[in-house]
Amino acid sequence: MSLLITIALLGLLASVSPSTILVFILLLATARARLNAAAFLIGWGVSLIIVFAVSYVAGGARATQHGSGSTAVKVIEILLGVALAFAAARQWRRRDQPRTSSGVTKKFTGRLAQLNPWEAATVGILKQPWTLTAAAALVLVRHHSALPVVVFAFVAFAVLSTATVGLIFLYFARRPGEAEAHLSDLRDRVVRAGPAIFAIVSAAVGVFLIVDGVIGIVGS
Repeated sequence: MSLLITIALLGLLASVSPSTILVFILLLATARARLNAAAFLIGWGVSLIIVFAVSYVAGGARATQHGSGSTAVKVIEILLGVALAFAAARQWRRRDQPRTSSGVTKKFTGRLAQLNPWEAATVGILKQPWTLTAAAALVLVRHHSALPVVVFAFVAFAVLSTATVGLIFLYFARRPGEAEAHLSDLRDRVVRAGPAIFAIVSAAVGVFLIVDGVIGIVGS
């Protein structure tokens, strides 16, 4: 049960990733917005399937559950947590600095406008919150569980991590004219609040990974 709760919380944190939301909103301004948005979500989902499958196999390997291999996994978990904590502190110091751009380059924005579905699926793979996905993968390796539990954890993470962009997509699909103005406002809000959101999410995940890794080392 603790594994499922942890994965669910990581999924919720992933759903508020500023960079992912921003790129998805820009994607909805492309020529084939609905098709590209669907391809984006499919690419995201396929990458999650691969990550969770690899994590399940790695978690079942004797090398990652015993001896130096188990210790190495815990150390990697702690190091990732420390890196996230430093990143959170850095972004928190920058939260009040004026931001006039989205942080997405003009070149990338120009490429988005010409995307086809295959390229949109690739963007879905690249622009998902990989730090949180990596954290979920490490948790799965550390707390190896039976296949049904892992499948349920995957479904929970996939649904929760895509909740925000999924709702945005549904809103756009049902009311495209009304959504255009509101999504433009949301984009500006994400640009302004992005550093603070990133800092809070990174700090929360970083502390969790550090504590979970230390507990694992001390208890082994």
